[in-house]
Amino acid sequence: ELHLVLLFGQPAPSPATGLILARMAGQMPGSPPQQASGWMQPQLRPIGSPPGTVPLGTLGSSQLMFQGGPGIGGPSLQAPALAPRVQSGSFTGSAGRPMFHVPSPGGQAPGQFGIRNDFHMQPTLSAATAAAVPMRIVRNSTSPDDPEITHEVSNIWKRIVRGDETETMSRLQFVRALMEDRTVASFVLPGIAGQALMEDDDSYEAAHHFFNDMARGKQRVRFQDFLKNFKHSKASVSNATELRAIFERLDVNKDNRISRHELLSAVKSDKVLFDFILRHVEASDEMDDEELSNRVDEVYKAIAGDWVHFDFADFIAYFRTMTRVEGCGLHYNIERNKKRVLIIGPGFGAQMNPAQTHVVVQSGYQVYWVHNIPNPEEAEFMMLPHVTKIRESIDQVQPDLLMCGSKGGAYGVALWQMGYWRGPTLLINAHPSCTELPYDVPIVVTHGDQDPVYPRPREDLEHLISTGSRSMCFLYHSTTSGTLASGHTPRVGDQHNMASLIHFETLPRLMDSVLCPEGPELHMMRTWLDRLTPQRLDAERGLGYTSAQLRKFWVSTQTKANQSSRDFLYDVPRGSLESQLVITAFRSSAKDPSTYGFSKDRWDRVGIIRIQRIENAVQYESGNAPYYQSVRHSFEAQGLEFVPGVHTRWLFHGSSAVDSIVSNPIQGFQPVASGTAGEAVWGRGTYFARDAGYVASGPFCGAPAVDGTRRMLMCLVTTGMSCAGSPKHNGILPVRLDPHRYNSSVDSLSSPEIIVVQHPGAAYPAYLITFIS
Repeated sequence: ELHLVLLFGQPAPSPATGLILARMAGQMPGSPPQQASGWMQPQLRPIGSPPGTVPLGTLGSSQLMFQGGPGIGGPSLQAPALAPRVQSGSFTGSAGRPMFHVPSPGGQAPGQFGIRNDFHMQPTLSAATAAAVPMRIVRNSTSPDDPEITHEVSNIWKRIVRGDETETMSRLQFVRALMEDRTVASFVLPGIAGQALMEDDDSYEAAHHFFNDMARGKQRVRFQDFLKNFKHSKASVSNATELRAIFERLDVNKDNRISRHELLSAVKSDKVLFDFILRHVEASDEMDDEELSNRVDEVYKAIAGDWVHFDFADFIAYFRTMTRVEGCGLHYNIERNKKRVLIIGPGFGAQMNPAQTHVVVQSGYQVYWVHNIPNPEEAEFMMLPHVTKIRESIDQVQPDLLMCGSKGGAYGVALWQMGYWRGPTLLINAHPSCTELPYDVPIVVTHGDQDPVYPRPREDLEHLISTGSRSMCFLYHSTTSGTLASGHTPRVGDQHNMASLIHFETLPRLMDSVLCPEGPELHMMRTWLDRLTPQRLDAERGLGYTSAQLRKFWVSTQTKANQSSRDFLYDVPRGSLESQLVITAFRSSAKDPSTYGFSKDRWDRVGIIRIQRIENAVQYESGNAPYYQSVRHSFEAQGLEFVPGVHTRWLFHGSSAVDSIVSNPIQGFQPVASGTAGEAVWGRGTYFARDAGYVASGPFCGAPAVDGTRRMLMCLVTTGMSCAGSPKHNGILPVRLDPHRYNSSVDSLSSPEIIVVQHPGAAYPAYLITFIS
């Protein structure tokens, strides 16, 4: 935004003049300006300079002169005519909806600035006119290839290097400019005051993270690297249509701006807006007005800062890097066709493992290769000259992601050690030379526990990940299950050629995850929802992803304080919406075939006899709700966003002790007392399945009743952060970020079918389904 004050003084024989005091406070896409009358292509220029020189956005706190066109006190300036036109829904060059037109030097496209507030001015100014009118002016969005971006960034660059004739920028120059130049700070890190860099750890880290992203391990940054960052960040917003719909739903007064009171009122009265604006907050009846007000205030300040209202430009800036996932919050959208991937040839298996190469090439990324370099594991190998060649390819390609596999991992480690690469990296097979990860670098390491070439214990790999930066590194570990009593091993981990990477789009999803700003582990978990069918997702959204949302279906009014009845089961009416949602979730599965081989065709023919809702207020309030809150608090301490639908899951459980689970007044599930049937497979805990068909296909539901029916529980489970399971897990899961441990384990980090929880309050039995095969 540009915040401007227009001061009109006494008119002179020449055109009406005035001073505009401009301060840059960040750049963001703009909305169409509101109507203002009487403005005819005004020109802006620095005082004392010739007309039409530089874009307004580069002037910072400079004083500018306003000179009107025809009908505003005098003739127009002697500047190239700018024909009125319409672009992308933004009106420019008309008297009814005016824009400032500022020609750029060298014949480049003009900058375009529009009036933010509803401001009217008469076509002529009288001698008595003297007023100070506050205005907010916003720059229109531009395409990432717009030459105006290049010029704009060039001026910011010059402010940082302060006329230094060198073509690179040091870290010291960058940080100093952020601290001393408000224009630079607001352009580079909108929302962070430069003075806060030495006072606030988060602001300080944000500045250095920004420099590291550009430098990629180098000591100095080139202008082209600086420019490339802003070309990506200025790209158009892919979810603008949806955000506009949400904004208009908020904007009850239809004045294109939202006050704090308006936001709070909308969130209170509209469940859709509540879920969107406060997506990390549980819609609980226990939240009082004060807590809700505080939550809304946090979001409002993040969007509007100190302004008394925000408009669509502010709103879209807050959400501009995210895309909607219905019912479960937001996640970052990776535009693969705009991302460059550089693959180190040796060890990646272009010929030996063509399926892996095919998956990458077909993923949609721009793929480049470094070939004609030798095997780094050869005897008497000299690393330096070949690493230098890879560095030249990095400089030429300017990749967003570096990938290497097997023996090529030695090159990746060397690039880190020599400081030639500090960007996102995907390492297939943890090379023996990789014993420590570089600081502040997003990294995904994939490894199979059956790898005969580089055998490494899981504990060693987990320690490796812990040497990297917090939440920026992720271990994709393909694990072997324990053995069943029959001697069968249900799942076998990957060998050196990791077969699991080529199924279920796993490798492209891992590539997405290492590029995702929220961190690879959280993003990979979000993609698990993509493996479900649309019907299953619709059903889950309808039921809700929190127990508090689920209680909207309850018919009893009992709470922990007054529950006296021991009758916890209530029939769900046949044909009701609730019944249809449960049946859909029960019958539907995932897009991917099951690893465990149950027949989906046979499952479609299963008959549902009865659905009963479980309304056990004591179990919910004493067991499930406190655990849910404790997991959320753990997420906050780790700097993670807790997303219902990602960190809570609808899962199925079969047991011969259904009645005990339903009626237990405190804790229905007892992981420690769980039977030993599954204990040796993925470790101790309570087992749940993604697919009801898998539960029914085994002995988990117990023996059928006399009439041939069986029973299964459909549960809402707080899974939190999940790690790969192991038969060695004894009820205590590995540490994720000391002192916080993982909350659940899964059979696969690609497309989990079995989830194991170790806490009795993690699951709430929501429905009891009676069925017959």
